[in-house]
Amino acid sequence: MKEKKRIDITSELLRIQDKQGILTAEGVLKEAKKKRHPLNSYFDWDDTTAGKRWRLHQANMMIAQARVTIVDHKETRVHAFVSIKTDEGRQFVYTADAMGDNRLLLQIFDQLNTRIENIQEQLNSMNLLKGAVKKALET
Repeated sequence: MKEKKRIDITSELLRIQDKQGILTAEGVLKEAKKKRHPLNSYFDWDDTTAGKRWRLHQANMMIAQARVTIVDHKETRVHAFVSIKTDEGRQFVYTADAMGDNRLLLQIFDQLNTRIENIQEQLNSMNLLKGAVKKALET
């Protein structure tokens, strides 16, 4: 992958949206594929390495979507594996094993708390947007 120049990615994405009328991952790739496009260096265009990374992504998604049924309580399907951070990077741990490890539980709850905070931020942004849309419709 080429060295990345410091660019305003959001501005580039907005330019693509303006050009195409909508913003999709496919549209971004179509534009970024051009060698002189500012976003080109943010993608791996070597099919050998990109293919491996895609398969790793697919494996991560497969792990993330696996479910187990808890039968000791009200029957509930939950993720079979949880993602944790280690010195080697992200790893997946069987949920039942994680439930028995206080250190892992603390990490999982910290991650959930961060996700909740991010969702609250998104909801606040949506409320601001909703207010702006309502105001625009009233005029």
